[in-house]
Amino acid sequence: MRFPFNENLTVNEGHLCLDGVDLVALAEEFGTPLFVFSEEIIRKRAKEVASAFGRENVYYASKANSNISVLKLIRSLGLNVEVSSEGELFAALKAGFKPEQIIFNGVAKTLRELHAAAELGLHCVNLDSVCELERLRQVARERGVEVNVAFRVSSGVMAGTHTSFETAASLSKFGVTLEEAVEAYRAALREDGVNPIGVHCHIASQVPRVEVFEEGAFKVGRTVKTIEDTLGLTLSEFNIGGGIPVPYAREPIDGLPEYFYAKIDPREIAERVRRVLDEVIGGIRLIAEPGRYVVGDSAVLLTQIQNVKKKGGEIWVMIDAGFNVLLDAFSYKWYFHMISANRAGEEHSYPYMVGGPLCDGGDIFLAGGQCRMLPRDLKVGEYLALLYTGAYTLEQMSQFNGRPRPAAVMISNGKVKQIRTRETLEDLIRNDRYEENQ
Repeated sequence: MRFPFNENLTVNEGHLCLDGVDLVALAEEFGTPLFVFSEEIIRKRAKEVASAFGRENVYYASKANSNISVLKLIRSLGLNVEVSSEGELFAALKAGFKPEQIIFNGVAKTLRELHAAAELGLHCVNLDSVCELERLRQVARERGVEVNVAFRVSSGVMAGTHTSFETAASLSKFGVTLEEAVEAYRAALREDGVNPIGVHCHIASQVPRVEVFEEGAFKVGRTVKTIEDTLGLTLSEFNIGGGIPVPYAREPIDGLPEYFYAKIDPREIAERVRRVLDEVIGGIRLIAEPGRYVVGDSAVLLTQIQNVKKKGGEIWVMIDAGFNVLLDAFSYKWYFHMISANRAGEEHSYPYMVGGPLCDGGDIFLAGGQCRMLPRDLKVGEYLALLYTGAYTLEQMSQFNGRPRPAAVMISNGKVKQIRTRETLEDLIRNDRYEENQ
């Protein structure tokens, strides 16, 4: 029996399977909470963005998932990588990416990070301001090098996504405005140390409509044309960032905004943005930085039911994964589709309130403010699966409430390999300093 939500998910003897592997069996072998990744899905998504933009023009946004095994897989598929911290840079190099394959983003780069970027000779450093330009220029002069740079230019376009994801809005903290861009590039040309090669204009995460990408490209493209005409500068790269959506929900649920259902073919984005750029600027290299799209639907989070109770006319199910494991479910009230791993083939039509284990009233898993629909008569010890948990999960986990961070495994050609070890209780206090006899 094939489970309709995802072609890689099937049902065998009632159990949910990913790439043919029984997820209940994995939960019992590795414990829960447990992230289970599909190498096949990552390969599919990487192939899709490579086909759309050209493999050499894709810089995977490692903030979405910088697990070393995931990074190594993405590198093996011929993609480049984007980082936004010294830690992400360290992981990218550890995974085998070459400096010339790396773009460095970020709004508050430290001197250590600027020195690292200059020393390594990264493909490009995306600058957030003229202030950051001058800091990097000083670093480059000290090292006697020239660093490729691009300014992040905010288009002012509203994508219609979650408020916190609207990074191109005029009041957001990112980049320079369209009106400030010409003077920013003039400053870059004024002295040595930096080499302006392009522009960066990421709009938002989980963009629901392809027209948003077109509008952003048009507005920033016109500004690039003004920069080139005014300063006599030719920019060679136009970086649209990421934002390709993942459809976390497949059918309308009351209270869930449009961006949870959004699905756009990367090829359509690439074709329509290229058309805009050809009309406004002329020939220029189009770069993309997809992160969520490459890994978002590649993982399932397995969690075990620890408590079932009736309260105030509702049935509550308490599981062993909370916002310590899925922070977005709390901070953004993000929707992750939930099904029974033990009884995946049964009708999911009975309403439950689902709560995590944390001592926080907000540690609950809602569906647009509604209950979760699951099989009748759920029992303690059964497993639930939360789908599409591959992005911004391993990166955001915490040890809140004294809970060790969970393990992760990856299914590759039917075989299961562990890509992250479950933390121990000792790991909770590993960095504490104290006197044994105190």
